[in-house]
Amino acid sequence: MTVRADGVRLLAGAAVADITPPAGGSLAGYAARVSASTAVHDPLLATAVAVSDGATTSVVICADLIALDPDTTRRIARDVHERTGIPAERVAVAVTHTHAGPAVTRGGIGGVADPRYVEDACARIAGAGVAALAALEPAVLRRGCGTVHGVATNRRGGTLVDPAVPVVRLERENGEPIATVFSHACHPVTLGPDNLQLTADWPGYARRHLESGIGGVILFLQGCCGQLNTGHTALDSLRATEPQPGRTFEAAQRIGVQVGQAALEAATEPVLGPVSVAATPVELPLGDPLTPGELRALADEPGGIWTGWARAQLADTGPASVEVQVAVHRWGGVPLVFLPGEPFVEFAVELRAALGDPGLLVAGYTGGVPGYLPYPETHYAEGGYEICEAHRAYGPRAAFTPEAGRLVMAAARRLAAELGVEAE
Repeated sequence: MTVRADGVRLLAGAAVADITPPAGGSLAGYAARVSASTAVHDPLLATAVAVSDGATTSVVICADLIALDPDTTRRIARDVHERTGIPAERVAVAVTHTHAGPAVTRGGIGGVADPRYVEDACARIAGAGVAALAALEPAVLRRGCGTVHGVATNRRGGTLVDPAVPVVRLERENGEPIATVFSHACHPVTLGPDNLQLTADWPGYARRHLESGIGGVILFLQGCCGQLNTGHTALDSLRATEPQPGRTFEAAQRIGVQVGQAALEAATEPVLGPVSVAATPVELPLGDPLTPGELRALADEPGGIWTGWARAQLADTGPASVEVQVAVHRWGGVPLVFLPGEPFVEFAVELRAALGDPGLLVAGYTGGVPGYLPYPETHYAEGGYEICEAHRAYGPRAAFTPEAGRLVMAAARRLAAELGVEAE
């Protein structure tokens, strides 16, 4: 049995729950898409992995959904706590950000959430975490990082993308797989607004490719892909309802296989060390709301995309900030950084450099997704969809201020230092 120098063994468990809704419900992901889903192309899953050293336990759950409100992720974590005793702050709740799943948030992001489905899905997501904990068994952890090029493009211009495919493998001592956790940064928007079938998009194909190649439970974590997608503009997704070249299931499969193969081929090495978790709430400030006159103009715009948002704002502009969670989990000495919202790619690039870890797994879309999280603040002067319009899809009165990104980065650096994750 592989143990740490202090004699404590590593334990791991994994589980999967089906959270696919029936066809006919509201889809989320595109403001221009108003039709309900017509079929299920592939299942939507909630995947959970638990890792423990006997003293501290970490639980990571990721669901094939576009987003979850921050208070919904807290509720799921509390549910796991109430059913297992694991502290809620040690439960990371993430989403893959597929744009071909059901509406589940207050903002809707192009759809209207069914509260009955949301309640059921949250129970199943928490249930996956509970099942992973129940499945804990002695394990060996291996870590690696693959590379894939040509998948993501930077829709705000420039060439900055994130080709890394961080991989963590958890195996039984005889080498049999328990779970593989992998990540890549690219919006799952291969299927456009014309698609009315429920699908996990390319991450689903990537998971299935890895499952067929390795076995065990496969958990995908979305990277910092705020401005990264598969090669089209934000305007294409906002207003185009006709089929667009290249936005097909065949393309989603091709991309998923590329990413999955990079994870499959990543060389890994065993890593020993303790399990530890550090998490903190962060209050993200929102900008000033539009004036009543500006809101009325949007609300009265014939066929306007943001009329519903503007009318809601006229009734109540809402709070001036949003509370989210930033967390760092350390599995056997391997750090995983969890950021909220839709973080820009610079978060991952800067954190890897600052912590001296080029294969660091930095996941976004965790602990709540209330909107885009631009970073660094120079993006604000450039404007664009993520700065000026995207918050309306989520519901808040304005985009986050430039301070928000700095607060999240500072929190992540502080938590990493608290766990001893630092550059050598």
